[in-house]
Amino acid sequence: MKKNYKYILDKTSKKHICPNCNKKTLVRFIDTLTGNYLNTIDGRCDRETKCGYFKKPESNQIVTQKNQCIIEQVKPSYHNNYLIKKLGCNYKNNHFVSYLLKHFAPIDVKQAIKKYFMGTSNHWAGATVFWQIDQNMNIKAGKIMLYDCNTGKRVKQPYNHISWMHKKLKLNQFVLQQCLFGLHNLCDYDTSNTLCVVESEKTAIIMSIIMPSNLWLATGSKSGFKEEFLQPIKDYNIVAYPDKSEFSNWDSRSKILNRKGFNIRCSNLLENKNLKEGSDLVDLFLKEEIHVDVC
Repeated sequence: MKKNYKYILDKTSKKHICPNCNKKTLVRFIDTLTGNYLNTIDGRCDRETKCGYFKKPESNQIVTQKNQCIIEQVKPSYHNNYLIKKLGCNYKNNHFVSYLLKHFAPIDVKQAIKKYFMGTSNHWAGATVFWQIDQNMNIKAGKIMLYDCNTGKRVKQPYNHISWMHKKLKLNQFVLQQCLFGLHNLCDYDTSNTLCVVESEKTAIIMSIIMPSNLWLATGSKSGFKEEFLQPIKDYNIVAYPDKSEFSNWDSRSKILNRKGFNIRCSNLLENKNLKEGSDLVDLFLKEEIHVDVC
């Protein structure tokens, strides 16, 4: 029987200032009896590796359904389809696409653009839009990111260049409920196919060029490797490739999910490689410059 606790972590996408790292990455606790936030210090920072702040309420008890406040489930918002076509151009000025063309054949880059509906944004000159489209072709989010066209690394100075399409369009009532990046391609794969899950959108796209036989999906963050995101692919064989130093975290989550009927194998491929903390499969391929059998 599921236990209902008085204080739970906020399930919306709203973030607050973390008291430890000063970043707007804190998920606060909500009092289920009132529906209000508990305080400003109890919560979990999404920067699990670089910060790791997690303060639970000092007293948390199980409450009965009778006394528990019923919090209405808010329906997610969706972007209009025309945005994909509108922003699906100007690739010559897209820094991430320029980086891809330095390493891969134009025909393969073009196919990756088409497969993942990559877009170009003027939010920052050269920025890329990664659309999160679910298995029913609903556009749930547009993540805007800026990359260095030479190194392929995200631009983090003088600040981390990540934003969202609903913020750029000033859609103040937009309800963000994310999904796996690349999920819309599920219709081209049956349950006999192996699905590969990585953290970053960049890694999913590059691995789709290197190893196109598998469907590559991205969680978008370390904390995105969770049941809510993975539920649509529950019936598939899944191989998870956490970034280096995250294996223990993702492997623990995989074991919990497997007890719920998932079939996930968490790869420790990167843990034994001479790579920096936080490196991913792309870093491995570029370093070794040879074919690596990841499956």
